[in-house]
Amino acid sequence: MKTKKKKTIEVLDIMIQHADKGPSGFWVDDYEGCGNPKIFPEFEEGLKRGRLVQKEHYLCPWNTAVMYGNGRGNIHTGCYHSCSIEKAKYLSADMLKSILKRFKDSMSSGKYDDKDNITPLLTASEIEYIEDQEKKEKRLEEERYKAERAERIKRAAKLIQKYPEHKELFASCYGEKVLVQTYDGNIDFNPNGYADVVGAEKFTYDDYIDVQIRSFHKTRGWFATCFYNIPLSFKGTIERKTKDNICFERIFVEGMYPDGLCFDGKEEHVWMSLKGFEEYEIGDSVSFFADVYRYVKTSNGKQIDYSLREPRKIEKIENYKLPTDKELAEQAVNDIFCETCYLGEQCNRISCLRPKKELGQLKREMTKMVMGGKKK
Repeated sequence: MKTKKKKTIEVLDIMIQHADKGPSGFWVDDYEGCGNPKIFPEFEEGLKRGRLVQKEHYLCPWNTAVMYGNGRGNIHTGCYHSCSIEKAKYLSADMLKSILKRFKDSMSSGKYDDKDNITPLLTASEIEYIEDQEKKEKRLEEERYKAERAERIKRAAKLIQKYPEHKELFASCYGEKVLVQTYDGNIDFNPNGYADVVGAEKFTYDDYIDVQIRSFHKTRGWFATCFYNIPLSFKGTIERKTKDNICFERIFVEGMYPDGLCFDGKEEHVWMSLKGFEEYEIGDSVSFFADVYRYVKTSNGKQIDYSLREPRKIEKIENYKLPTDKELAEQAVNDIFCETCYLGEQCNRISCLRPKKELGQLKREMTKMVMGGKKK
């Protein structure tokens, strides 16, 4: 304990000397943590290279239970689960110095030896000051949001007139680098998002938003899912060949979401460039990897759709059976079911803990909902 206190005091002295650079905690790790690299330059190593860099310490002054005393936070769960450094950032340099010196003196005198009985480090006036600053910042944020919202509505006036049902969406997202998933489809609001859309070279930003809305329910959904996530592989059987192109009867899609959850899907009658597939014949089944890209389709009014290009790692495979729509729906149900199950924390994802009768009935009902009007 004495060693930890000594090291804590050494770090506190540095914090006090550099209070004008804001508060600091004791660690950083891969863009996370509370350490302030302006005060401790070595923390930059952790932020840039994903290494854990930490200062040994007895107790942190920014622990919620330390700042506010018993009844606020839990000192026994550790700083990560009971941290109020964000509130400390409202304090002035002089206030920070005063609080850190007070904490240092209290720790040296043994005040924090009994961690079950802690009185507030902050004074009533300091707590009130922080609360006033939070309210002030909230008001400023609300005013800023209202102004930005009004500006977005003004800039999106033509689109709002055309699609009044999406007014709130335009008010929140127009001109922002966000991808919005609506019930009808995705809208990518990134002002530079259409730079990679083949055939959109003459588009304005409004054109880009407009064509995405007009493409609802008309795009290749599984390719779109791959485009915004991680495609893993594609399989298909060659149905037709021309001089420059081939058509796959259907493409089986395998991909993964950023959280590691995998998905399967299929797309019908997919045309691709013949390049890379020259040696294969009609009826051959192949697996390959390819880039998913977006393009403007003009055959039935301008729409954005998705396809595949730049195939590589092409291999001929045995003929295979694609999963049916019902099987894909059942897979989706299993994913949804497991992610939302109330027994998720106790489950090993191998043997379901629910009664078989209850499980079967729920999955049948959910499968019907997912399939909708699809043919079995």
